[in-house]
Amino acid sequence: MTLITDADEVVQLFCRAPDARRRFRQWETSRRRRHVVEHVMAHKTRILYELTVDDITRALPRNISDHALDEIKGDKAKEIERIDKWNPDFAFTHVFHYALEAIGTFPRWGDIYRFFQEDERANVMLMEPAKREVEATVRDGWGRQEARAAMRWRVGNFYYSFLREAYAVVRLRAAGLDVRAHPLADALFRVDGWCGNKIISIYVRNPRFRDGYEGRKPQVERILEGGDPSFEFHPVVLPPASEFAKSHLPDDSQLRAAIRELSKR
Repeated sequence: MTLITDADEVVQLFCRAPDARRRFRQWETSRRRRHVVEHVMAHKTRILYELTVDDITRALPRNISDHALDEIKGDKAKEIERIDKWNPDFAFTHVFHYALEAIGTFPRWGDIYRFFQEDERANVMLMEPAKREVEATVRDGWGRQEARAAMRWRVGNFYYSFLREAYAVVRLRAAGLDVRAHPLADALFRVDGWCGNKIISIYVRNPRFRDGYEGRKPQVERILEGGDPSFEFHPVVLPPASEFAKSHLPDDSQLRAAIRELSKR
């Protein structure tokens, strides 16, 4: 039997928490983002559950030329604050989940970049807004090459965050845990994955932000506080990356600890 997670399942599970219910109603009734709501509510997670660990590891960069961040200097890229804080109408997780389901396996960076250019929906979701933002940055006085590098840094970091979360979901499912994921849960409720009432958060420790580059996002514990029945929270916390051009994934000891905790009744 094919396992599928749809948006209705996400709403039913998480909107029993008051803040989650408020956030969903506000998002669902947004006129400006009606196109986003329609897309996300129609999304079904299927391919993610069919992936193997090998499918994910084959997507890892083999050298700097395969790397989404190329040789871009992060400190330099983040000087362009406009792009460093930019978010399109579609959350990055919406775009990457859509690409995964459309492509049918976990894409390497080069594959997903080509998909963004060639797929009409992905182009509207990400490429066209990104190009407009780069042009606006150039009008602000930045060089075009600098603006494009900053945008690649921004998108590339979210790609690796998505890869990290997909890897953890696949590893946990391979251990026999019924871990689920959906872009609505991720973007709106900050849930990277769940197993029944147990909420999984995967983040990189950072002195400035709670969870690394995406650390500006609200904490899932606050959003789901007061759920009835209540939720349990199980963070998988990674130390800051120590090597460039090497994917920063949860190690075996972190995943074994997560498996032990999630397996408890």
